Amino acid sequence: MVSLWGAEAGKSYPQAATQLTLYTRRAVLNIAMLLRDSDIARCIRTYLLDAEDDLRKGYASLDRRVTDVESCLGGVGVALQELGPVLNRMSYRLDSLDRRLDATNQVVGAISNRLCEMSADINRVDARVDDVVHQLRDLRRSRNRR
Repeated sequence: MVSLWGAEAGKSYPQAATQLTLYTRRAVLNIAMLLRDSDIARCIRTYLLDAEDDLRKGYASLDRRVTDVESCLGGVGVALQELGPVLNRMSYRLDSLDRRLDATNQVVGAISNRLCEMSADINRVDARVDDVVHQLRDLRRSRNRR
C-alpha cells in the first residue's frame, strides 16, 4: 500500500490531516474509479471492495444463524406441545404427593402426642410399682419381726 504522506510520515504530523472530511464508501469508490491508473486508487478500490465483501459475509453469516435459530424454534414449539400433557400429569402427581405428605405429617404429629401421653402414663405406673415394691418390703420386714 502506498502512503498518502510519502517519505515524511515519520518526521512530523502533516498539517493537512486537521482538515479531514468524511465521505461515504460509495463516493470514495466513485472517485477511485475515476483515478483508474493510480496506485492509491487501486488500494482504495481493493480496501472498499474487501470491506463490502466482509460486510456481505457478515450478513450471510447472520442470515444463516437466524435460519438456524428459526429451525430450532420450530422444534421447540413441537417439544412444548408434547411437554404440556406431561407437565400436567407431573403437576397432578406432585399435588397428590403434597396432600399425602400433609396427611403423613398429621399422623406423625398424632403419634408423637400419643407417645408423650404414654410416657406420662408409664411414669405414673412406674411410680405406683415403686410404691407397691416399698409396701411389700415393709410387709416382709414387719412379718419377719414378728
